[in-house]
Amino acid sequence: MQTSRRDIIKASAATLGVFAVGFYIPLDGMPKLLAQAPETKQMPLPSPNAFISIAADDSITITINKLEMGQGVNTSMAQLIAEELACDWTKIRSVSAPVNPVYNHTAMPVQMTGGSTSLASSWTQYRTLGAAMREMLVSAAAQRWGVPVASCTAANGVVSHPSKGKLTYGALAAEAAQQAMPAEPKLKDSKDFTIIGKSKKRVDALEKTVGKAQFGLDIRIPNMVYAMVAHGPVVGAKITSLDDKATRAMKGVVDVVRFGEKVGVLATNTHIARKGRDALKITWNPDQADLSTAGMVKQFRKELDSPGALAEKRGEVDQAMKGSSKTLELEYALPFLAHASMEPLNITVNYDGKSCEIWSGHQMPGIDATVTAKILGLDPSLVKVNTTYAGGSFGRRASKDSDYVRVAVELAKQVKRPLQLVYTREDDMRAGYYRPMAIHSVKIGIKGKELAGWDHKIVCQSIFKGTLFESSIKNGVEEAAVEGVAKTHYDLKQFRCTQTLAQTPLTTLWWRSVGHTHTAFAMESAMDELAEGMQTDPMKLRKTLLKNSPRHMAVLELLEKESGWSRLKAKANRAYGLAIHESFNSVVGYVTEVSMEGKLPKVHKVWAAVHCGQVVNPEVAKTQIEGSIVFGLSALLYQEIIVERGQIKTGNYDDFPVMRMNEMPEVKVAFVPSKDPPSGLGEPGVPPIAPAVANAYYVLTKQRLRSLPIGSKSYTV
Repeated sequence: MQTSRRDIIKASAATLGVFAVGFYIPLDGMPKLLAQAPETKQMPLPSPNAFISIAADDSITITINKLEMGQGVNTSMAQLIAEELACDWTKIRSVSAPVNPVYNHTAMPVQMTGGSTSLASSWTQYRTLGAAMREMLVSAAAQRWGVPVASCTAANGVVSHPSKGKLTYGALAAEAAQQAMPAEPKLKDSKDFTIIGKSKKRVDALEKTVGKAQFGLDIRIPNMVYAMVAHGPVVGAKITSLDDKATRAMKGVVDVVRFGEKVGVLATNTHIARKGRDALKITWNPDQADLSTAGMVKQFRKELDSPGALAEKRGEVDQAMKGSSKTLELEYALPFLAHASMEPLNITVNYDGKSCEIWSGHQMPGIDATVTAKILGLDPSLVKVNTTYAGGSFGRRASKDSDYVRVAVELAKQVKRPLQLVYTREDDMRAGYYRPMAIHSVKIGIKGKELAGWDHKIVCQSIFKGTLFESSIKNGVEEAAVEGVAKTHYDLKQFRCTQTLAQTPLTTLWWRSVGHTHTAFAMESAMDELAEGMQTDPMKLRKTLLKNSPRHMAVLELLEKESGWSRLKAKANRAYGLAIHESFNSVVGYVTEVSMEGKLPKVHKVWAAVHCGQVVNPEVAKTQIEGSIVFGLSALLYQEIIVERGQIKTGNYDDFPVMRMNEMPEVKVAFVPSKDPPSGLGEPGVPPIAPAVANAYYVLTKQRLRSLPIGSKSYTV
């Protein structure tokens, strides 16, 4: 394999005029989707694809196999390579990877971004890439000078020798391509890091600032038309009649195409395509006219009476509950939620009948390529996927069935010319994919001032059913529905968690932090109710029940220190709430300072304490927590998908609001110092913010939040 690897590197250098190196990290079984990737053994390069290239002018291009959707992954992951490569950081640029198995996730046979695993899964892989290239460059310099390798050093993009002088990486690239790939390149000790742990400026900042960055909507192809698609207004609706005369008469409309139960309008620009789409006269035969939010809530509550599938059991809960002197019976209801990322869903497709090329912000480009090839009847090698920047996603662009890609490709198959499909906000909100609705029923037994037992039932719609990941559902239990309750780190001696997978006609999808979005709200709200029932301080109770979890304890102690919890005194009309939750192997705790403005809570300040292992870029990490707070508070205060008579009534930001700037609290973020490998951060900041505010809300109003969003009538319990 050594020879073939060298041949591959030579070929890359000859073709590109650069020095390119790649690694392949194989599967180690098939871990649960969205779980942290395990460290895996390096294996020989299986294909001629490169992760890093160095040009003669010393510029360095790093290929990132994750989607940059605003979270800063192109910067943080480049830091991993740059640290070990010992290069000049100012010479680096990052590009998105093409579709190839070499760029698969290190823990599963798919190229994907999700589960807050980007840094966690690439920590060893990307650092090893940088270290291997550094050693090859040093070997090339030593060979040219005729000196021992050990006498040469590499720093800031230059290899030096005490008597021979200096050579830049660019000058050594061609010779380095002839070197054997080191089997076990030496990685730095964390104490020697100079790039990892530093707030390096984002590599995409300038091009985004000046408008050079290419998003999906920026793609332009000669002879391209713009498309809008009419989706049924009712779940499962079918077309019974279509009158497109008014649309076809519009100036700028190129064609109207019916495909399946959808109608596409092609035009010379998106505005005309939308006007033409809206002018269509379509009669739909509704299949789900009786479907409503209220009806689904009623259905879910009925499911609470079923025994459910056992997710976890500790001790003898029924016996413990019988011995309780007090029983808390709690219920929490949470709605369907849309992702509502700022950049509308879009994809550009160029299909000529023989091959196809697509452009979009792909979270799972390999799956999107496979779906495209299958629809068009093409060999996968004839489908090229280009990943552009994306303006947010929160899971939406990781569609489990490539829904919007499928719609665009099916339409392109009919017209055989380049087209760009755009979903309006309403299109995505009403024909989109949702965070599942969930209802939790929690019974807690208290004996004196001690916890006696905890019985937790969850009714939630499945995300994995009907997907490639359905096999992960074991004995009726779906990890994504119970994570954050089952296997809780709280030391609950008598504990049971059961779960029922309800079904509705709506399509579900992972949403930023997946099941933790609803389980954290139930667990952390119930924990405060338990503290009140036991007449103890919420911080003290959590410390008692988490004393055997060092990471949680470190977060609580840092949070207590930063917020001054024990010294906090309620100002006039102000209160403080606490919540802590682990997701994606990271622990995040919040203390919130809250007042009431009318019927809604006003969050003035949030103290955040985070344990996410080694922080690669503190500023990027901080913005992830700040963004998570905005995301979680928006859901707490305003957001829900409303269904009436089978129709999704929610349509745009006016009825699915995102927090405004004037509502943003002051945020103070502190990270627990750690040398552990990085764990997730893009999602773990979302789950605890809603219960932290809800717990302060109770102090102010003496009313427990049993349903979200605040003030919702659809989910009132």
